[in-house]
Amino acid sequence: MDDLYLILATLAFLGGFVLAVVSWRRESERPHGLSIPIAIAGLVFQSLFLHLRGQLHGRCPITNGAEVLVFVSWSIVILYLILGRAFRLSLLGVFSMPIVFLFQLFAIVYLAVADPGARPPAHLDPWLELHAAMSLLAYGAFGLAGIAGVMYLVQDRQLKSHKPGRLFYSMPPIRYLAIALVRLVVIGTVLLTVGIVAAFFMEVKPTRLHFLVSGAVWFAYALLLVVHAWKRLPPKRLSLSAIGAFALALATLSAL
Repeated sequence: MDDLYLILATLAFLGGFVLAVVSWRRESERPHGLSIPIAIAGLVFQSLFLHLRGQLHGRCPITNGAEVLVFVSWSIVILYLILGRAFRLSLLGVFSMPIVFLFQLFAIVYLAVADPGARPPAHLDPWLELHAAMSLLAYGAFGLAGIAGVMYLVQDRQLKSHKPGRLFYSMPPIRYLAIALVRLVVIGTVLLTVGIVAAFFMEVKPTRLHFLVSGAVWFAYALLLVVHAWKRLPPKRLSLSAIGAFALALATLSAL
């Protein structure tokens, strides 16, 4: 049943993105208004999948690469629903759907080919659960920051073309994107800090490689915030940095 919930969640996000594209081509507002209900539906199916996998393992369901990708996708969606309206980024959900779809499509294939099955722990360490959950929630915030960066670049290109399309008029003011991007990076860095601190209290400490990888991701985002606070990076460079930093974070997922 868990695989069915994952498939339904993946189809929901694919459908939401397709509806948005069709709405822009037909100059219709309706699919854009459906982005939040579709995101909520996808989140429900994601949560059901993670709940069943959690029951299977008797712990937080992040025991293999597929579950990690779904957890990061879940983090992206839930943070969008919590922060999107507050940051005036209602369209962020539409831009998030393709990456969530791709993450979950990979997870579906992974579980279909090589599902390792139940992996219950000999002993449940709450600090380990906190470390893992906070770290992956941080990756969700970093993912949204990267997506906000993509939105900025798209809007910047539309402005410079002198022929902005319908997408341009659907997006938030360009200055909101830069502000929201920084806030998302701050949120992600705080969450990752909590996750790293929790690792020091774990009964079985992570490997040196794990600490190095987590520290490298934390340092990359902390450095980005420090440089931006010091030099006020131009929004375009800030956006490219957020996208690059998230690419780095994704490349390290297998080591977490």
